[in-house]
Amino acid sequence: MRILLSGISGKMGRAVLSATAGMPNALIVAGVDKFAKAEQFNVPVYSSIGDVAEQFDVIIDFSVRESVYSLLPYAVSKKIPCVLATTGYNDEELEYIRKASLKTAVFLSGNMSLGVNVLIKLVKSATAMLKDKADIEITETHHNQKIDAPSGTAKMLLSAVASEQPIIPIYGREGNTGARTKGEVGVHAIRGGTVVGKHEVSFILDNEVITLKHEAESKFIFANGALKSASYLLGKKPGLYNMETML
Repeated sequence: MRILLSGISGKMGRAVLSATAGMPNALIVAGVDKFAKAEQFNVPVYSSIGDVAEQFDVIIDFSVRESVYSLLPYAVSKKIPCVLATTGYNDEELEYIRKASLKTAVFLSGNMSLGVNVLIKLVKSATAMLKDKADIEITETHHNQKIDAPSGTAKMLLSAVASEQPIIPIYGREGNTGARTKGEVGVHAIRGGTVVGKHEVSFILDNEVITLKHEAESKFIFANGALKSASYLLGKKPGLYNMETML
C-alpha cells in the first residue's frame, strides 16, 4: 500500500510515518506539507499535492481542515481514495467532502481509535436504555496545542446520544443559567499539558452516576487506525465511509 501522507511534519504525521516503519505492507512514498523541510524526512516532501511525482494508492490527511479544498479535487480527478483524519470541519466543508465522496472513496472519522468507536456504541446503548431518566454530560480533555473545541470525538459522542433521544446541546455554562432543561446535554472542553485525549460521558441519575470513559495513552492508536482505514478503503467504490462501516 503506497501512501501519500498530508501533514507529514505534524505530530500525527510523524506518528503515521513511525508506525509504517515496521509494516511490510505499507509504505509512505511522499509527503505534502508546506511547513516541512525535506531534509527532515527520508521521503520526498512537497508543498502542494499537484507537485507530487511519486505514484501512490491512497491519501492519508492529518493536516488542517482547509486541506480538503486541495486534496479532494486531486483525489477525485485521479480516483484515489482518501482518509480524512483531521477534525473540526464546519458544515460547508462537510458538504464539500460529501460531494467528493460521490466520485471517489472517502473515509471520514472524528477519531481513528478502535476503543473510541466502541465507546460510541456503548453510549448509544446506555442512552437507549436510560432515555429521559438520566442527565447526560460530555467532557473531553486534550493537550494545550489542540486548536479546535469541542473535539471531533466529543461531537461524535453527542451525535451518539442524539441518535437515541432529542437533545439540546449546551457548550459550557456561565452565569445564571437557570435550572437544567429536559434534553440538555452539556459538552465541556479542557486543555492542558500533553494529554493525548480523554473523553467521558456521564449519565447522572438520582443518587447514582454511570460514567463511560476512554483514555488515549499514545498517538499511535490514531496512526494505526488511519493505516487500517487506508487499507480498508483500497478497492472501495465511491462513497463516504467511517469507523462504523469498517467495524
